Amino acid sequence: MTTPRLLVDARNIVGESPLWHPEEGSLYWTDVNGFTIQRFILDSGRTDCWRFGEPVCTLSLTTDAERLLVALGSRIILWRPSNDERVNFASPEPKWPYNRLNDGATDPNGVFWVGSMRNNVGAHGEDVEVSGKSGSLYRVMPDGSGSVQDTGFGITNTLAWSPDRKTFYCGCSPSNVIYAYDYGAADSSISNRRPFIAGVEPGLPDGSAMDEEGYLWNCRFFGGCILRFSPAGTIERVVKLPVSNITNCAFGGPSLETLFVTTAALHASKTDPCAGGVFEIPVRARGLPTARFRLRE
Repeated sequence: MTTPRLLVDARNIVGESPLWHPEEGSLYWTDVNGFTIQRFILDSGRTDCWRFGEPVCTLSLTTDAERLLVALGSRIILWRPSNDERVNFASPEPKWPYNRLNDGATDPNGVFWVGSMRNNVGAHGEDVEVSGKSGSLYRVMPDGSGSVQDTGFGITNTLAWSPDRKTFYCGCSPSNVIYAYDYGAADSSISNRRPFIAGVEPGLPDGSAMDEEGYLWNCRFFGGCILRFSPAGTIERVVKLPVSNITNCAFGGPSLETLFVTTAALHASKTDPCAGGVFEIPVRARGLPTARFRLRE
C-alpha cells in the first residue's frame, strides 16, 4: 500500500463524486456546496472548473464520451464539457428545494440510480442543519422517467453493484448503515433489503467504490479513513488519510488500480490543512470499469 498523495489541493467545501474519464485521461469531481464541477487532466496537470447555480451532487459517464449525466440539487441534466452545453433531462425528486438529490451511480444496464435527502445547502452554499428521513432512492431510465425504489433515508450515500450483478448496495449516513439488496439484472430491479454493515466505526458511511473481487471501499466521514469490506461484510483493510472527512472514491487510471478520493473542508478542524483536497492512492486491487448511462438514439 502506497501512502495517499494529495493530487489537487482543491480546498472544496464538500468534494464529491470522483469520476474517471478513460477517453480523456482525466478525473472529474464536484464541490456540492461550492456549486462546481472540476476536472484534473493527468498528463498535463491542468485543472478546469465550471460553475452552476445550485449544488452539484453526482456525475456519471454516458454512452456518448463527450457528455456526462449530472445530478444537480434540483434535477438531472446532460452536460457537454467541451462547450458547457446543459440540457435538462429528468426531475425525479418532486420536493425540491425541501429535498435535494445526492449520491448516484449508473448500474450495469446503463440505468441511473440517485438518492435524495433533506436539502442542507443554502442559497449561497452555506451549510444548513437538517434532520429527518425524507430521502428516497430513485431509478432513472434512459427515457428520463423516474420511479421510487426505496424510502426513509436521512442522507442517501453509496450506490454500488457487485461484480456478479446479483447485489446492490445503498446506505444511509446518519443511521450508520449500508444495506444490501438483491439486484435483478434482467430488469434493473431491487428487493430483499437487509443490513450489510451497521454501527461500524470510525465515522459514518459516505460514498463507495467496488473492486473486481467484490470488495466495497467505503469512505468514512468524520472517520479519516476508507474501509474495505469483504462480500461478507467484514473489514479487510483500513486505509488512513491525513484528513478527517472522506466523502467518496473511484477507481481510475489506465489500469483502474488507482483510487481517487474526494474530501470535505466542511466540519474539518483548523489542524486539517489538506481538507477539501483530492487524493490518489495506488492500491493492491483493480476497480470495475465505470458503467455508462445509456442514452437513447
